[in-house]
Amino acid sequence: MQTEPLRLGILGAARIAIGAIIPAAARTDAVEVGAVATRGGEKSQVLREAAPHSVRLFEDYASLLEDPGVEAVYVPLPNSMHVEWTLRSLAAGKHVLCEKPFSLDAGGAERAVEAARGANLTLMEGFMYRLHPQTLRLKELISGGTVGEVRQAVAQFGHRLDDPADVRAIGSLGGGSLGDVGCYCVSALRLAFGSEPLRASAFARFDEEGADRELAGILEFDAGFGVVSSSISSARRERLEIVGSEGTISLNAPFRADKSGGKLELSKGGETSTETFEAADPYRAELEEFAEAIREGRDPAVGPSEILGNARAIHALLFSARQDGRAQSL
Repeated sequence: MQTEPLRLGILGAARIAIGAIIPAAARTDAVEVGAVATRGGEKSQVLREAAPHSVRLFEDYASLLEDPGVEAVYVPLPNSMHVEWTLRSLAAGKHVLCEKPFSLDAGGAERAVEAARGANLTLMEGFMYRLHPQTLRLKELISGGTVGEVRQAVAQFGHRLDDPADVRAIGSLGGGSLGDVGCYCVSALRLAFGSEPLRASAFARFDEEGADRELAGILEFDAGFGVVSSSISSARRERLEIVGSEGTISLNAPFRADKSGGKLELSKGGETSTETFEAADPYRAELEEFAEAIREGRDPAVGPSEILGNARAIHALLFSARQDGRAQSL
């Protein structure tokens, strides 16, 4: 098995690339950022200060994809550009780690997964929280039947985006609360039930640009119901509660425990126990999982099946919200 670092190229100088992925790559021997494509200007200078001196800078994305020294590509572009540049990266023979949400459109996700499988290339979605020790422990508890069969789950994630220029809030670029933070909720509900939803229904408040500022939705699973609550115009909130036939699990920081740690409370049989988790380094774990999956020729933890499941649920929720809450079958 090849043991050299995975040579990674980054499309764009997004905040998450500069503030999370490049620093995480510096903390592991599994990945080496070798190239970044940026359109110049102020971001180029910020990037040059953040990246190692050996990183090659390209003035456009296509030129980076032509570089034979780049094995894989990280796509942190606006949501509306994820599928396009994933497909172009795959066509150039590059493995792809695409930032969440992979796509708000089920069809786009399906095309990308088909292309990756056809080219025998690795495709992964950047849900770093799935690699955090807290989430791994949660998955262990659920799969072990600790709280019995999951009947209901509530996932909440919201905050305020006041900058009108923030791409996460621009509807034409795929912005909105579901794409920004609600996608985490969808992922967590699918993890909680261990299956894909059958139907989706949602209500939302859209702005003039078409971005959902607030969204409340329900996903129906075989065993019960999951509730999604997301916002980009509210005070910050983050919580996950899972209710099983024999107990409950509550997390106070299910998605961003990397910032200051998290707490998991398990209530069962009239007794409550608490586990705490340190901030950890999920972005590093994400990069290492991506590299290992490529070297081992397997799907990563958040690979094609996860990409398809999340995209289909998100698509259905948004479609329902635009149809006054009419339920949509998946």
